[in-house]
Amino acid sequence: MENGITYKLSMVPRMDKLGFKTFELASTVTTVSSVQGSAGTNIYGLTPAIYAKKAVDAARERLRFLDVVTQVQLAEGAKDYFMAKRKKYLADSSWETSSEEYSAGNEISWTQINTADSVQFTPTYYNYGVAISNKAIMTNALDQVTYCREELAYKYENSVDSAIRDALLGTFKTDASGEDASEPTPMSNTVNGAQTIFGGDATNADDSLDADDTLTTSMIAKAIRLLTSNHGYYWSSNTFTKSAVTKNAWEPTPDEPFVLFIAPEQRQALQDDSQFVNASEYGSDEVVLHGEIGQYLGVKVVCTSKVPAFSSAGVIRVQGANVSTDVNGHICGLVKAKKCGAIVWGRQATVKVFDWPNADQIRMKLSLAYEAKAVHPDAIVRLVVSDG
Repeated sequence: MENGITYKLSMVPRMDKLGFKTFELASTVTTVSSVQGSAGTNIYGLTPAIYAKKAVDAARERLRFLDVVTQVQLAEGAKDYFMAKRKKYLADSSWETSSEEYSAGNEISWTQINTADSVQFTPTYYNYGVAISNKAIMTNALDQVTYCREELAYKYENSVDSAIRDALLGTFKTDASGEDASEPTPMSNTVNGAQTIFGGDATNADDSLDADDTLTTSMIAKAIRLLTSNHGYYWSSNTFTKSAVTKNAWEPTPDEPFVLFIAPEQRQALQDDSQFVNASEYGSDEVVLHGEIGQYLGVKVVCTSKVPAFSSAGVIRVQGANVSTDVNGHICGLVKAKKCGAIVWGRQATVKVFDWPNADQIRMKLSLAYEAKAVHPDAIVRLVVSDG
């Protein structure tokens, strides 16, 4: 060996001047390709290999929105569920007044209670299946049954959480899709619903949001004010206008806190803000939600990549109309937990693994049924911001 290179000896000896037999070093280098054997598909017969028995997981989007909604199991045999709700408490001005004394034939003035309402849920059934040949199972280093079962579990988590997200915050659609985006029932001059605010000085006009209209602590404070006030606002001719109807004045409680959902891009904006960093400290007995990165003004801030993202050449839904966007951004959301929405299960998620002898396969099936909806849309404030 010389300088890390191995030479092979020639088999033809020669005699030197002193009569000794010597061998000359050949000029051909013995490399891996010379000794690895016959080639298969990227595999060589004489090259030793060890295969891991478990795959290293990729990043996984975790459940985030399920924590903030009410969950209900539909009774067996039922198709629909009607969730009763009080739209809001009757205002003092709506109560009939009565006299101190009543003359003959006169009675107390009776008040009509008309605050009861309901939301209908009709769970949709979903089935997802995977078929694995027994040969694939027996000739693979990975446990294919466990691997595929974990994929189905992830499908369940992602689908359910995304359905709740869409119900609370709405969706983004590209122009090419030919579809409308969605939103929770919006606040209007006659309807009590969700409110939408924009970063910076942007409005609901097409392409109004600019790159520097990012999430700020003052915007969070505005969203809190809108959630806690009994006066709602809506967009009219690109102007944020006070509604003629009153809304519920929500307050956070330990069991039903205010929760702000943001994307990683907005997390960076907040963590670069000293006002947020200084205020986002916890007490020792604080209950922390999954994905929670801190608190600000009593609001739990949860970071998740599931917050609806938008980009150029697309639309979001605001005030019942499609609004075009020409920057990258997200629809963040401040909600009152357990009041903003609910999910009704027609069938809890189950995964069944079974033999399928006719095709010499192992099959597995994920089955579930659910519907997610906003229950009190006025318990939602959407914050439309750019990524900067």
